[in-house]
Amino acid sequence: MPFMFDGTYFLIIIGLVISLAAQAYVKSTFSKFSEVASRKGYTATQAAQYILDQSGIRDVRVERVRGDLTDHYDARDKVLRLSDSTANSTSVAAIGVAAHEVGHAIQDQ
Repeated sequence: MPFMFDGTYFLIIIGLVISLAAQAYVKSTFSKFSEVASRKGYTATQAAQYILDQSGIRDVRVERVRGDLTDHYDARDKVLRLSDSTANSTSVAAIGVAAHEVGHAIQDQ
């Protein structure tokens, strides 16, 4: 029986390559800007809490989570989780990631 090529495999491979390229780009950009300190010296956790407070959001907790770039907002539990590489960093990259996650909490409100 001859081998039949299914075009679906080609689409899966393209999707995988695009996904890996995007992930590499995000990590590269984060690494580059993790060397740039914020002028005010705020940590990403402090910046996230500040934005939440200024947005009038009082029911969202900010917690630390293990990992590298595993930051996320959990709408079910109302928790914004910042990864080890983000939480205590004063870099503009970390603050940008924290602000992005706060954006999800604001959308949830």
